[in-house]
Amino acid sequence: MRKTNAFEKLIPSVLNVFFAFIIFLPFYFSITNSFTKKLVFIGIFFCYNLIFLIFNDNKCLGMIIMKTNYAKKYSKLQHFLYSILYTLSFSTLLFWIFFPFDLFLFNMLVLQLPIIILKKTTLHGYLSGNITTVRGH
Repeated sequence: MRKTNAFEKLIPSVLNVFFAFIIFLPFYFSITNSFTKKLVFIGIFFCYNLIFLIFNDNKCLGMIIMKTNYAKKYSKLQHFLYSILYTLSFSTLLFWIFFPFDLFLFNMLVLQLPIIILKKTTLHGYLSGNITTVRGH
């Protein structure tokens, strides 16, 4: 077993966003207010993560597809905090200050990537008690 690399952390997140977006699609077409759409999408993403926290030891579809696991058993409280911070990280995709995706780029390049390189986990994983993922050979 080895700790996952940045790519192996990115792909499950991309897949999780995709699955949450599929669930969000009916709301996308029925809600007209842009801000409300964003909040609903964020809420769906958070609930998506909570479902996996409750029913699958926080192992989401992205992790299942990428065949990654948690390095060890972490508490439900750690996973709950992780879900909150993961959702906040995800939400940077939907909001910007100066140009589209500026907060997301800042999050990925200044917050997430350096922590992944230094600590071998994401910022939300590190802040949640150093939750790390591994991949078997």
